Amino acid sequence: MPEPEELQAHLSQRYGIRVQAMLTLDQDVTLLRRSDGPNWVARVFSAERSPAAAEGDAEILRWLATTGFPAERCAHEEPVSVLDGRAVLVTEAVRSVPLAQRRKTLKDAGGLRRLGGLLAALSKLDPPSGAARRSGGAWHHATDGTPAAELALVGEWLEEAEAEASARDLGVYSSLQDELDLVDDGQGLPEAFVHPDFVLANVVATPEPGMVVVDWAGAGVGPRLWPLAFLLWAEGAKDPRRAALVLSGYRSEVQLTPEEVDRLAAMMRARPLIFGIWHLRQRNKAAAVVLAEARETQRLAEMLAQRVKERIEE
Repeated sequence: MPEPEELQAHLSQRYGIRVQAMLTLDQDVTLLRRSDGPNWVARVFSAERSPAAAEGDAEILRWLATTGFPAERCAHEEPVSVLDGRAVLVTEAVRSVPLAQRRKTLKDAGGLRRLGGLLAALSKLDPPSGAARRSGGAWHHATDGTPAAELALVGEWLEEAEAEASARDLGVYSSLQDELDLVDDGQGLPEAFVHPDFVLANVVATPEPGMVVVDWAGAGVGPRLWPLAFLLWAEGAKDPRRAALVLSGYRSEVQLTPEEVDRLAAMMRARPLIFGIWHLRQRNKAAAVVLAEARETQRLAEMLAQRVKERIEE
């Protein structure tokens, strides 16, 4: 990640803007408070992610703007630049309500039912040729492309971590590989335009009130169940009733096929396990902890998937 001073100087020189202050929002995501115009957000991608991929993100944002979908917007007609070999994408900062008002604002905007409906509406859009038709769904911190590509890379991460593991932990790594082999990447299921990380963390509560979805890196065409599975897990882990609200909103727009319902539990297990192995690779978690979490995720995923099936069969 470039130093803040480097990023500020780069953007000021390229776009002729005056940056008054900078605030870190997330990993490699910075809010630029400007003294000469609307605030911007700068997303700095890894050196492994090509500028062409970031250009694709910008193209997708321009297309989403034409559809009226509530997504962040490009901040400039040429929003992608390169700093020290890393692509930088600038978007308009979405005006948000104060943190203390976020929960009420989201509720007034329709809450989780509305969020599920937005995800379904996104899957019904007809993407034009170009970047919107690229393979998508993978977590961009890992790779671009399909969920299958993401899982393949995570398998490599697990092998790398196992190569450095002590002999007493090899059994745990073998069990983690078994867990990884059991998750579902969605191949063969209905496809649609998808956002790789369609969860509340990427929703800005706006004063209207409303919801604006951000962080479209890696969006493209992939299994439509993939983002829904992650959203159901993310909310169901807090309270299964929250997942029910998401499902209600989604089903108001889109009906799942029997095969999607059958494969939902295995797909819900995917992204939490991916995150766990990523933390293992970063040495933030022990293998035994990741395995215990994966088994708890399995229990939760099976319970949530069964509730989904029961709701659909009512």
